[in-house]
Amino acid sequence: MIKRIIALLCILLIVGVGFNYYVLETTDERFDLTKDLPQQVAAEIPDYVIYADLPPELIKAVLAVEDQRFFSHSGVDFIALGRAMLVNLSRGRLVQGGSTITQQLAKNLFLSQQQTLSRKVKEFFLTFALERNYSKEEILEMYLNYSYFGAGAYGAAAASQRFFAKELDQLTVEECAMLAGVLKGPSIYNPVEYPEQAAARQTIVLKLMEEKGYLAQPN
Repeated sequence: MIKRIIALLCILLIVGVGFNYYVLETTDERFDLTKDLPQQVAAEIPDYVIYADLPPELIKAVLAVEDQRFFSHSGVDFIALGRAMLVNLSRGRLVQGGSTITQQLAKNLFLSQQQTLSRKVKEFFLTFALERNYSKEEILEMYLNYSYFGAGAYGAAAASQRFFAKELDQLTVEECAMLAGVLKGPSIYNPVEYPEQAAARQTIVLKLMEEKGYLAQPN
């Protein structure tokens, strides 16, 4: 019995290593996960902003609306995923998603937008690889620099200039909330093309930030 268990574990290990190799070999060649990924991303983004220079209010807004358990999960938030599945089943349609910031980064950097099972499996492997090789701060840094915010703006710094004509470190809490809100749907929430939808989304983000205790309390 013990020999069978050991043999099964060895087979699973070989399959896992083999599939992991397949994932890494069949992803977008623009980036190499085995090298310094933040440096590669920075080379593509002219106004790349390191984590230490990202506004704390923007980080809080993004965490509140995109991935509240980001600093505690291992890349995939199974609690949020399960909750989203229950909501979707109860509504009979896709209402909520369970993707974490790390999963979104893996998709943005390495994969197409095709909704296929093989792409989703690759996303999971790449997510765990990112979490294994980079700190949470590096992952969040790359995410905010590489994400598309709509209206031709790639990265938070470019979006800040495009939407508010401001440097990133000059944004107010409200502007950070609006910027974070765009990430759910850049094509429908960016304030340049859809100001009303962007404002509605901003309200949701501010409410979530308040619930999480991220907004400064008045004296």
